[in-house]
Amino acid sequence: MFDEIAAVIENRPLTGGHFLLSLHAPRQAPEVRPGQFAMVRMLGRSDVLLRRPMSIFDVCAKEGARAGHSGQRPAPHILQLLYKIVGRGTRLMAELRPGEEVGLLAPLGHGFFQEDYLPQAHESDEILHVAGGIGIAALLLPAKQLAEASFTQRLFFGARTEDDLVGVKDFKPLVRAMLLATENGSVGYRGFVTRPLEEYLARHTNQKFLLMVCGPWPMLRATVELAKRFRHPCLVSMENRMGCGLGVCLGCSIRVHGTGHEAYQRVCTEGPVFWAEKVVWETEKKLGIKE
Repeated sequence: MFDEIAAVIENRPLTGGHFLLSLHAPRQAPEVRPGQFAMVRMLGRSDVLLRRPMSIFDVCAKEGARAGHSGQRPAPHILQLLYKIVGRGTRLMAELRPGEEVGLLAPLGHGFFQEDYLPQAHESDEILHVAGGIGIAALLLPAKQLAEASFTQRLFFGARTEDDLVGVKDFKPLVRAMLLATENGSVGYRGFVTRPLEEYLARHTNQKFLLMVCGPWPMLRATVELAKRFRHPCLVSMENRMGCGLGVCLGCSIRVHGTGHEAYQRVCTEGPVFWAEKVVWETEKKLGIKE
């Protein structure tokens, strides 16, 4: 983890109020592991005090960087954040221009670490990534890692409209197939993505799957119920409001199952990735929005 001042390389507008922010982070980018996140601070703004938590979408090398003499890939220097304008903080982020700077605390959290899920992945016939909206941002790096290890993968991606289905092209070379769903029916299945996921699991009851999921709380809960019903292991990347990102303020704590009792763990440190059975899936949960 490093607390740095990072220069903006690009802040590319996408569809539906989404942006892809590329930051020069030569010390942080090489340390990123799939599923981790960053805390972004707007510099020189006394009206935006708290850092904004953002899933780390991707890391990449500088343009024109060449492999070393041993054939190794060049170390990544660029850290990319995929975000959507949802409040004042992200609206100000959308105004960032190349050459401007932000405070960047990264990488943070316990992500999709291979030592946790590889045994389950090896026992699975296919890895199913299930994303809802901006939750897609947490799943690209684990998908890349799994693709490099030659695992078979499939993406289920749901959003409100076609404009909210960002990042699809990045997944295409990594997965065998993808199922897109929109609530207004503008692309793919009309409705929630959990319905075609349920149908897929029901058609393949003789196969083993590992689910990796990120999205809004109702989608997470519905997907976890499907995983439980069809007896498949499931990892969820949780989102919550965060004050510090370091586990000090306890503002992002969620209820988890303890030994004979319920306890709490912090999304920013013990998470954001949890095994689904660890989380207490309450009927109603009001999550903070990344602003």
